[in-house]
Amino acid sequence: MWRCAFILWCGCSVATVYGQNVTQPTPPDTSDWTAWGSVTLNWRPIKGVKLAVEEQWRVKENFASFDRQFHQFSLGYNPRWNKLAKAQTVSVGFRHMTRVDDSGNNQGLERFVRWHVQHQAGADVGRWDVQTRLRFQRRRAVWLKDGDDPKEEGTQDVWRLKVEVGHNFRNWKADPQLSVERFWTAVPEGWPVDAHWRVRMGTAFKVGKRQQLRTFVQRQWRPRYLPSGVGATLADFRLWGQEKWTLGVAYRYSLKSPKKGD
Repeated sequence: MWRCAFILWCGCSVATVYGQNVTQPTPPDTSDWTAWGSVTLNWRPIKGVKLAVEEQWRVKENFASFDRQFHQFSLGYNPRWNKLAKAQTVSVGFRHMTRVDDSGNNQGLERFVRWHVQHQAGADVGRWDVQTRLRFQRRRAVWLKDGDDPKEEGTQDVWRLKVEVGHNFRNWKADPQLSVERFWTAVPEGWPVDAHWRVRMGTAFKVGKRQQLRTFVQRQWRPRYLPSGVGATLADFRLWGQEKWTLGVAYRYSLKSPKKGD
C-alpha cells in the first residue's frame, strides 16, 4: 500500500515538472528611437572641388537625452575629363565628436576624432538615380570619461558600402530615396566578422535657390557578437542585438560659386 502510494507520488511529481515551462531569462529591450539634426554649408571654390562644413546633433533614449555632437569638414574632388570621370567623386573628411557615455557608475563626456576617405559614383537610368559609396574610416579617442589614457583605447576601423536609389516623379518635388548600407568593423585575426546594417527612407527638396532640406526615417540593427578569438574580453562582447530607429532632418546651404571665367 505505502509502496504504491510512493510510486504514484513520484509519477505525479515528474509529470508536474515536465508540465511546467522552464523560465528563460528575459532579454533586455535594446531598441531605441533617436533623432538627428544637422546643418551643412557647401562651397565650390573652383570647378570640380567642393568644400563642406557640417554640424550635427543627436539625441537618444526615445528622444529623452542628449547623445552626441560633431563638427565635420570634408573636401571632395570630381574630375570632369569625360562622362565616366564626371560620375565619380573622391573625398576626405575629418570629424571631432563629443559623446555622452552614461553607462556604468562613472559617467561623463568623451571626445573622439575620426577621418575618412571615400569614393562615390552615380548613374541616371531614365527617371531613376543610383548612387554608390565606399568609405573607410578610422576613429580614436582623445578624452575618456574615467581619465584613462586614450591611447589604450586603440583605434576603430570601419568599412562601409552604401547603395542609394532615387526616383524622379513628374511634378513632384519631394522625390523618394531609399538607401541600404553595410558596415564592417575591423577585428583581430581569428575573431568572427562584426557587421551590421542601416536602411534609410527619405526625401530631399529645395526650400530656396541654394537651400535644401532632407528628411528621413532610418533603421539600424546590430546582431549579437560573441568573439572567441585570442585576447577577447568581456568589453568586446555584445550579448544582445541592438536596434535603433532614427528620425532625421538635415538642412544644407550652398554658397554662391565663382562665375566661369572669374
